[in-house]
Amino acid sequence: MKKYLLLLMIFICSFSFSAKPADFKVSLVKGEVFPEFVLEKLDGTKELSTEVFDKNKKTLIILAAEWCPACQREMEQLAEFYENNKTKYNIAVIFIRENSSEAKVKGYISYNKYTFPAYFDYSGKILQGTGVDSIPTNIVLDKNRKISAVKYGIWEEEDFINNLK
Repeated sequence: MKKYLLLLMIFICSFSFSAKPADFKVSLVKGEVFPEFVLEKLDGTKELSTEVFDKNKKTLIILAAEWCPACQREMEQLAEFYENNKTKYNIAVIFIRENSSEAKVKGYISYNKYTFPAYFDYSGKILQGTGVDSIPTNIVLDKNRKISAVKYGIWEEEDFINNLK
């Protein structure tokens, strides 16, 4: 009986955490509320965005790929911006899985000694749920998780500053 109870609890826990991202869908339109979603670290562990992001700070989410030249240029800009502003804003770079892998992203992050929070879209649900078809894509959320800016393409340091004010 105890074995069945334990198996039932494990089964329920696995579904309760994995059910959230299936519902993830957002229109990247100014004023739209960005829903809670699962962030997957490069070691495969999962965290809810609402638990990771400080509610008293604006949030920058960047969808990128390590093989993308425009993304590489933006990551260089972001690295410096992050070092100077990491306590002021929530920042998450979500690397897409298309033409990539966890190992390639880990190697890219390590080689460049980047310290900004990096995640991997293992399931492809973030890319699919946002409808993004161009990278890098920068999404700024206000303190209430409403979209305040969306830009497809490279941001320079002044773009980070101007859009996160």
